[in-house]
Amino acid sequence: MALACVNGWQPLLIETVGLTSAYAWLVCRAETGGRMRLLGAYVVTWALYASSSVLVEALAVPLRHHELLAADVALFGESPVLALRGVLSPGINDVLSLGYMSYHVYLHWALLQVVITNKQSVMFGSHLFSAFAVGICGYLLYPAAPPLTAFPELFFMPLVGGLLTHWNESLNIAMASRYDAFPSLHVLITLTLLAWDWRFFRLRFWIMLTPSLLMLAATLALRLHYAVDLLAAGLLFLALQVIYARNQSCSR
Repeated sequence: MALACVNGWQPLLIETVGLTSAYAWLVCRAETGGRMRLLGAYVVTWALYASSSVLVEALAVPLRHHELLAADVALFGESPVLALRGVLSPGINDVLSLGYMSYHVYLHWALLQVVITNKQSVMFGSHLFSAFAVGICGYLLYPAAPPLTAFPELFFMPLVGGLLTHWNESLNIAMASRYDAFPSLHVLITLTLLAWDWRFFRLRFWIMLTPSLLMLAATLALRLHYAVDLLAAGLLFLALQVIYARNQSCSR
């Protein structure tokens, strides 16, 4: 309904209705907990993520990056993103870039493992895609550009680094939504996967713990998030874990 109130709404409305209808058909036809539902949810999630900035611009939702930067300053005196300007060496930035990209490895490793084994897919899907849904709602309701693109005038020198740093920058330019700062889905999804693996796949937990910690540091060092984005992701993760625990206890 909101899309019908803006200019050029027809293509967006058609795409939204088409995507929703296709997923509803899949849910009705596919087996509960089956691979097709899990893969369907994955496709819809990425489609919503990719289109979130288009919807924000079409609906003229106010952008909030100035508020996020102000919140960082209020909490820390200076935004940690700005405090790290020019501090890190090219080698460290490369290592952090590798850690940041490990998010995609972790996500798809976990997803493929569940798809292939078809074990605990209902619980895994509910945990993973509930976290994605919460994060994407944040992008739509409180959209904000990352520090690097929102405030280029505050960074007196570009990020220095080698092949990995430049590759990570290219991936973010090509794949990232324009207003995907708040909350940090990288942090929220990684925490969700680590919590899952601690319960069900302890070996992968230990394998991915160090890359995940590097990813956490990279969100600030590579100018991709404000510190409050990480705090919000942590609080949302804890809230979701409480909900999962209560649902599990009620189902027993």
